[in-house]
Amino acid sequence: MFNQLDEYNSQLFEQCPVGLVLCRTDGTLISINPAYAAILGRSVSETLNLNDRQITPENYAIADQAMLKQLEQTGRYGPHEKELIHKNGHLVPVRISGQMIEKDGEQLIWSSVEDISDLRRIQQERQHTEQILKQSEARYRSLVTVNTQIIWVSTPQGICFELASWIAYTGQSLAEAENGGWIDAVHPDDRAYTGEVWSAAVANLSMYQIEYRIRGKDGNYRYFWVWGAPVIEEDGSVREWIGTCTDIHERKLAEAENQRLKERYRSLVTATSQIVWGATPEGLGISSEMLTWMDYTGQSETEVEGWGWFDPIHPDDRANSTEVWNAAMANRGIYQTEYRLHGKDGTYRYFSVCGAPVLEEDGSIREWIGTCTDIHDRKQAEAENQRLLDMLNHSSDAIIVRDMSDKISHWNQGAERLYGWTREEVKDQCIQAFIKKTFLKPKEEIAAELLEQGNWEGEVEHLTHEGKVITVQSRWTLQRDISGQPCAVLEINTDITARKQAEIALRQLNQELEARVVERTAALQNTLAEAQGLNAILDNLADGLLVADTAGQITHFNPAFLAMHGLTATALNGHYRELPISGLADLIARTQSYPKEVFSAEVALTKERIGQAVATAIFKKTTDSEPDACFGSALLIRDVTAEKEIDQMKTDFISTVSHELRTPLTSVLGFASIIQEKLQTDVFPMIATEDRKLQKTIKRVADNLNIIVSEAERLTSLINDVLDIAKMEAGKVEWQMQPIDPSELLDWATNSTAGLFETNGLQLVSEIEPGLPQIIGDRNRLLQVLINLISNAVKFTESGCVTCRVKQGNDGVCISVIDTGIGIAPEDQPKVFEKFRQVGDTLTDKPKGTGLGLPICKQIVDHHGGRIWVESEAGKGSIFSFIIPTYTSDQKTNANLNLDTLVKQLKEHVITKNAVLNQNRKTILVVDDDANIRELLRQQLENEGYNVREGKDGMDAIHQIKLARPDLILLDVMMPQINGFDVAAVLKNDPQTADIPIIILSIIENKERGYHIGIDRYLTKPIDTEKLLTEIGSLLYQGTSSKKVLVVDKNASALKTLSDVLQTQGYSVIEASNPQECIYKALSAKPDMIIIDSIFSQEADLVKTLRFEKELENVFFIMLSEQ
Repeated sequence: MFNQLDEYNSQLFEQCPVGLVLCRTDGTLISINPAYAAILGRSVSETLNLNDRQITPENYAIADQAMLKQLEQTGRYGPHEKELIHKNGHLVPVRISGQMIEKDGEQLIWSSVEDISDLRRIQQERQHTEQILKQSEARYRSLVTVNTQIIWVSTPQGICFELASWIAYTGQSLAEAENGGWIDAVHPDDRAYTGEVWSAAVANLSMYQIEYRIRGKDGNYRYFWVWGAPVIEEDGSVREWIGTCTDIHERKLAEAENQRLKERYRSLVTATSQIVWGATPEGLGISSEMLTWMDYTGQSETEVEGWGWFDPIHPDDRANSTEVWNAAMANRGIYQTEYRLHGKDGTYRYFSVCGAPVLEEDGSIREWIGTCTDIHDRKQAEAENQRLLDMLNHSSDAIIVRDMSDKISHWNQGAERLYGWTREEVKDQCIQAFIKKTFLKPKEEIAAELLEQGNWEGEVEHLTHEGKVITVQSRWTLQRDISGQPCAVLEINTDITARKQAEIALRQLNQELEARVVERTAALQNTLAEAQGLNAILDNLADGLLVADTAGQITHFNPAFLAMHGLTATALNGHYRELPISGLADLIARTQSYPKEVFSAEVALTKERIGQAVATAIFKKTTDSEPDACFGSALLIRDVTAEKEIDQMKTDFISTVSHELRTPLTSVLGFASIIQEKLQTDVFPMIATEDRKLQKTIKRVADNLNIIVSEAERLTSLINDVLDIAKMEAGKVEWQMQPIDPSELLDWATNSTAGLFETNGLQLVSEIEPGLPQIIGDRNRLLQVLINLISNAVKFTESGCVTCRVKQGNDGVCISVIDTGIGIAPEDQPKVFEKFRQVGDTLTDKPKGTGLGLPICKQIVDHHGGRIWVESEAGKGSIFSFIIPTYTSDQKTNANLNLDTLVKQLKEHVITKNAVLNQNRKTILVVDDDANIRELLRQQLENEGYNVREGKDGMDAIHQIKLARPDLILLDVMMPQINGFDVAAVLKNDPQTADIPIIILSIIENKERGYHIGIDRYLTKPIDTEKLLTEIGSLLYQGTSSKKVLVVDKNASALKTLSDVLQTQGYSVIEASNPQECIYKALSAKPDMIIIDSIFSQEADLVKTLRFEKELENVFFIMLSEQ
């Protein structure tokens, strides 16, 4: 249809503000405009999907049928009001008009729909207003009837016409009051102003408000508050004026009285020296009531309002002031406090503050009024008085003030202490009732002297509360009043009882001393002669002697000490720490810390000689009942250069012999093991006989071989001990210093020795003090000490238990091993830490060993800066204890990587596949100048399926390697012509042979040199066959001598240190300092092992990233942690 309309009509349809609808007679919507859709709260498209019956409430169904019938009859309907359903569910009132049209032979309904919601609301509001007006008019009539006020009504021009209540009050007649006559009842003084205000209100149609006096019919004038308002019509014109006159006479009188009181109050505030303030019930400042406050503090009106008045109070006094204020508010009581107030001159002064609440009739607080009184001078005076009283109280003398009748007015703490009576007990009491005084001269003479001179001093005997007689030095001073009359006596008494007794004792001692001087003079002459002889002995002593007192000052030395160190006598005129002798100061200091013990140490002498120093504390006897008193330290030094040289020769000899023993011992132990294995696997199983004699022989042969192997292993252990202590004395031991938990150290030791207790049936008891700090040390070496002590305890204890105790000591953590064994005699205890010394009967009760276990323990403990000692009694067990210093954060730990652990972990990572090895028989070159060793290794290796070639020395080995390249080389060190180290160096420097794995088998322990050259493993003789075969399998499976290690750390210093250490051990090191570099080098280099800082790895998640890369699945990771 609308396609036939022109564009103008289409715009009218769309923009029409009235809803337009075209629908069928069944309610189907054909076309609507936006205004109709807006009435329903919907869009046009959304509305077209609805039927007219869907948006019409059911109660309109009959009416809609009637309209449809009217349309059919007349062709139109409406206007008709109904409701439609809004999208939100509420009903919208509308006015509808419509007509029937025909299109294409179909009857359609064309309707206009107008939203009449606003019209409905206006109608409802008008009805509601009319109802309210009717109610208001009724109320007004009732109010006029019962109201005590004068109510009046006037015309718009101001002519009053409803004056019933006015006439009733004033007594005027209606004629007198009409036409403006009512003003005659207004006080003459108020009429002119009243007229002006009324005329202005009428002219401006504003409120009419005024006060004036009205004469009542009793002839008296009273104040009234007059109020009037115009009643405005809808067109804005005034219909009438309505007003009231309210009697305010009593209020006006009260206001006048109040004003009078206020003026008096302000005069009082102005005249007083106090600060007067006022506040609201809540405590907020009222500037108009705080004029003097503002004048003193310098605050402005805006600053004092609210809680601003609180700012000038001293910060330290605000909390207490607030607390007192809150209590006063809660109780509606008096507010009393003291605080310091900041004046406008910038100083604080003390004020006494008092405030009171002004209450309403219902008991509530209307306001607060108070004063602040300056008490600063009084507070200073009180403080000064208190200071003087404190000084008097802290005096050790008794200070007493009494009036002229001897009644006590002041009694200080010194008097309480001296006499035993408290101040409360003696206050206002006569002094004679407490202190019984005995004077050296008559009391009357003393009183006369006091009155004449104003003071008196002398000794007096007093009796205390406990009945004790004391002697005091008494000083009296007479006090006078303003008129100059005596009013009080100040008495200061000092207890001199002890002094008097001391004087008596001194006189007696002087008499005794004079008698003893003569006796001691003779004894002194004899002592001097003896001392001269002793000094001569010390001066000629071959050993050096040094004596220092407890303060560290050198008191004595002999010529030998000067000669040993090349010093002059003047160099020893001071403290021992000033001496240029290394180690000597610490040795003397330890004697003061442990005065009951003797300490020794080696010290350097001149001309490269060595001295053995022994230091101890020295004591002198005081009395028989008191312990000896330490008065210094004595140090004795002996030149032990010759002894050290002999001892070194002995050590070198033992070390050489021990090394030489390793070669034949290797053959003995190796061939014995081979024989033992062959008999067990090949020979004995073939001898199947029932002959008991033959079986016994077989068992005896097997037992004898076990003994040979066992004793060879024990001999190996003894040789290792000898070499261990030799290395310690030579300073060739590498120490891995790190923080260690003492309880974990004990756990490791007890787990390692658990088998000893099971074998011997002993009980192990552990006592660990909780909360122990960490110690600093080499874990393996300290574990060696603890295991040695536990093993010794088990050896020497037949029954009972062994107790391991760990506790905090003065200088560190103390670890003790306590047994219930045979004990050690006192004379043998110093020997237990000497090399090659064992206590007890050398032919009967000495267990097997070299006597090196405890000396090695002492070397280890001494290196850690600790000490080890024994406490024992024969037959009652022994206690071996050692102290290790605790770990502090500023101590440096060994930053080197534990190479043995790294190598072990790398070897465990490389899995040996025997099947592969057996399929490809590997060739191993054995190089050793000892034919027996070569034969032993040949048999052991051939049993494992290897091809073996032999080289009789280093030159032969190099020649054979050039002819035929082996898969692995076993190399001895000590060989003629060229040693094993040089052979390894030649091979590693040749590109053709550099990647051949090399294992050194030697009696010499010098791993650092071997790994620096680039060898792969370093094993010592006698040979541990199982370990050797494992190492060979690991290296052959690896296939090359080159071991690639990727080291990852963002710390450049740590990265370089770790790389240098690994390179000296023969590893090929690749470095990376960030995640990207790490991933790139790992993928390109394919390392055997990756060493990475744990925190760095967590930050970049490197391990997880690299684990999923191809060919890196089996790479071994080692995480480095500071902990």
